[in-house]
Amino acid sequence: MKTLFITSFHAHISRNILETEALRLLAVRADLMIVIVVPDYKVPYFQEYFAGANVIIEGVGQYRSARAFTGLFFKRLSRALLPTGTTLGKRRYKYYWDRKLWYMIAAIIAGFFGRSFLVRRLVRRLDLAFSPAGFFFPLLDHYSPAAVFSTDIHNDDDVALTQDARRRGIPVVGMWRSWDNPTQQTLRVFPERLLVGSEELRRETIIFQHFPSLQIAMTGHPHYDRYLRGPIRSRDEFCRRWGIDPKKKIILYAAGGDKIIRENDIDQYVIETLGRLDINVIVRYPPGEDVHLVNFTKPANAVIDKPGFRFTARPGEFEIRKEDDDNLIDQLYWSDIVVSGPTSILLDGAFLDKPVITVDFYPRHRRSPYEHSWGYLLDHVKKLLATGGVWHARSKGGFLKAVAAYMSDSQLHSEGRAKIRTMWFSHADGHAAERVAEALLRFSETEANTASF
Repeated sequence: MKTLFITSFHAHISRNILETEALRLLAVRADLMIVIVVPDYKVPYFQEYFAGANVIIEGVGQYRSARAFTGLFFKRLSRALLPTGTTLGKRRYKYYWDRKLWYMIAAIIAGFFGRSFLVRRLVRRLDLAFSPAGFFFPLLDHYSPAAVFSTDIHNDDDVALTQDARRRGIPVVGMWRSWDNPTQQTLRVFPERLLVGSEELRRETIIFQHFPSLQIAMTGHPHYDRYLRGPIRSRDEFCRRWGIDPKKKIILYAAGGDKIIRENDIDQYVIETLGRLDINVIVRYPPGEDVHLVNFTKPANAVIDKPGFRFTARPGEFEIRKEDDDNLIDQLYWSDIVVSGPTSILLDGAFLDKPVITVDFYPRHRRSPYEHSWGYLLDHVKKLLATGGVWHARSKGGFLKAVAAYMSDSQLHSEGRAKIRTMWFSHADGHAAERVAEALLRFSETEANTASF
């Protein structure tokens, strides 16, 4: 019996991979043992939801490599080496707020040299040689897996595990977790195979990461398979579930939360603005997060959804449950307009051809773009806005105009939304999970290729 390691260190992986058909297709194989490697304090949760006859849960400590000087050094260097608009935007945003000129200069120098593929290749070799080793040796030696599936190839713990796997000669399959990953930082480990969800991610992987095209497998995003099957509940059931008026139209507002802006006064401002309209408003918080609200009275036409299972002993730590994703699917399907800051909810709305508005207006004047939601500085968001499929509301008046226009004509900007689907959902046909499972099975049954650096 062969053994396959699957990582789940990021809270979205249980939704992205483990709750999909991909895990179920692997788990029915009598000749395959699956070991899901998770943070140690999450073991009881994963045992309840995912453990089975040949699915074992193993817990490990988090961020052990990044606590060491060399691990932290190479982590930060990997971000500075990648010369993209995203890394430049983040660098300028950081400098605007902390004024650390030395950090800015060091990052600029690193980005200049990072344009060279040979420099990045050398850094990966040094990273493997000098970053802390052995955290995962006991687990790897005990199970001797045929392969490691790194579901979030940039994650600190994924990097530490894949580096230890490389040191033990165990092949690695990697996967991008999100649409922004190729432009965020350089890959610290080149896996033998990299699974990507769309043609746009494949293109960016080759351009920005210099990753070999022949080692890329196009799979699609498994969790979107469920979205193509339609809503979970009927519209009437959905309205009863949330206690909203079925005779009125619905706006889904996915709050950006406190992590994507220095001073979060936009979420409350948007909610209060929507609260004055004669519509239903569903406010969806970011999973596992609360939103900063001051002297706030919830509008009568609004309901609030707080998704995510929270680990009370670990503030800020959470997992996305199937029921959370079920609610989101229904909210997207039955909403007439989807509103959000610069988040992936914009993609979700466009995927189902819903009119999408991204909010970028505030209750007080912002002197600089670095005082806005910092997501608007990033390449993938700029590229999304350039499709013409998203209405970028930069004032309250512009926002209300967008709402009125979309309520009047839901097909407005449909061509732009189609372009979004072509770019980021090129392989969204309901069979992505099957392709992921097939790729993992095929890979685990073959000999490891020569490692690429």
